[in-house]
Amino acid sequence: MARNCNHFFYANACHICKKFGHGISLKRCGNCTMISYCSKEHQKEHWPQHKYLCNAICNVLKDKKLSKFLNDRENHNIENWARMKMNFMLLVTLAIGRKLEHYEEEMFKFLRSCAVCHEQNVKTLENCPNCPNASFCTKHKTDTMHKHICHLMKLCFNLDVISLMHKHNIPEVILPYRTDHTNLPENMKDFIDRYTKLQKNVQIFMHKEAIINSEYLTRPLTFLYAIQKLEYIFKDNSIVVHVVAANMIDIDGIELWEMLLHWIPSVITVKMILIGPELSSGSLTVNLCKRCRSNNKKFSIQTYDMLYENYSREISYVKPNFIIGYNAGIHECEDIESNNDTWRQSLRTAAEQNCPFVLTSYTLAEAEKEQIRLNVILGDRVKCAYFEWNPYSSLRPYRDFETEGVYYQNQYIIIYKNFKPL
Repeated sequence: MARNCNHFFYANACHICKKFGHGISLKRCGNCTMISYCSKEHQKEHWPQHKYLCNAICNVLKDKKLSKFLNDRENHNIENWARMKMNFMLLVTLAIGRKLEHYEEEMFKFLRSCAVCHEQNVKTLENCPNCPNASFCTKHKTDTMHKHICHLMKLCFNLDVISLMHKHNIPEVILPYRTDHTNLPENMKDFIDRYTKLQKNVQIFMHKEAIINSEYLTRPLTFLYAIQKLEYIFKDNSIVVHVVAANMIDIDGIELWEMLLHWIPSVITVKMILIGPELSSGSLTVNLCKRCRSNNKKFSIQTYDMLYENYSREISYVKPNFIIGYNAGIHECEDIESNNDTWRQSLRTAAEQNCPFVLTSYTLAEAEKEQIRLNVILGDRVKCAYFEWNPYSSLRPYRDFETEGVYYQNQYIIIYKNFKPL
């Protein structure tokens, strides 16, 4: 197995070779106790990378007040526990003087502790034998709560390993041209079964390949689903889509948006404009299929590294037919009156476009918070047409450090037919 397995972290798996479970005797770092290895050799191999973080952790833990809080059972309800982990990570980040690597952040987000009470005494904790994400103290080692998500945690782990060990190509979608209106298949799984061509990698089981494919398909299919729900009628042969709060995840597999030209044959031109401060401004090229080229269809993509309110003032601004934000996290700024709230004016700008507006969220709780924030900024007069579980969400689970469960990309969808106050 490759030795560059530092891209993700599980508390109860060897950080180098990812071994865990029955028959594996893990050794923890003797100083910080936060990271595991299956052998002294693997611990020595990783020490040049780990030692600076390890020293920073130990220095932070010398603060008796923090150590007391970490071990205070009364403060460990789920909200306080999540907040404590983030504060702990922030203090270590300041101590080490650099941005943490992704796997290092996960060391704090998925801190080894009892899955029930968050006890952290390494001498009393026992690892779950079936997944590398859970441990139990003596009091809770027979607790059954974890059984409901144990298989999902193991699936998260297996998919993380696959992402490191095997290159996965963008799925091939075999989508015929439509001559009349046809509804989408019932859900993501049905679409994959009917319209995608599996790569048949013998090292990846078919159901895991379908899960990986769903990551690429969820964005264009969620958009098509919103069009279907709204029974949207195209008045001309072109469509302009603004993707707000866009990042590199939205670009990965963006060529699959060509399916709009297949599923909606009346559309000749698609212009996608992705706007977000995490992007680089520029243009992207999509190589359309032979059928699209012969029918003179066009697909253009522009990216802008700015907030939506700033894009609306650009000379190159193009008015949208749709605005969509994938897992945008509008609610995450706790003080909406502060200068740090970058959404207030951008949402007001979006409302001025007088077109459908679509938002997705990882969880139901986040979707509800998104709607509340929209109502605070724009007033209760903005009414959504649909608020529901999204049948075209990704099938790939991710560990959620806040709830200690899992989440899925685009799991919930909010659709506004006309995003403008009445």
